[in-house]
Amino acid sequence: MIAMPSQDQLTQAQGSHFTLWIDAEQTLDVELLEVLPGVPMSARHECFSAFFGLPLGSALPQGSYRLAPLDEEGWLLLMTPGRPEADGRPVLQAVFHMEKPA
Repeated sequence: MIAMPSQDQLTQAQGSHFTLWIDAEQTLDVELLEVLPGVPMSARHECFSAFFGLPLGSALPQGSYRLAPLDEEGWLLLMTPGRPEADGRPVLQAVFHMEKPA
């Protein structure tokens, strides 16, 4: 797996498509919709949420999923369903809380 992305990296990637692994053989193409800042526990940390739009009809439960930029290895993330988009697309949210990159 590659290093976790920073808030700046994901903010710059808004609108980009990622691969979400449902299992070892099944993937979905998801879109990074929004990145919102959170409240970090100290000045050394950063906290943010990233919201990913799924294809219509593909709602998923909370779980650990591998998510990656296209053609990369990606990250194992705990993702939780969020409010669906206005167009009905389901949304999964990941919360990142980690030390800031050096």
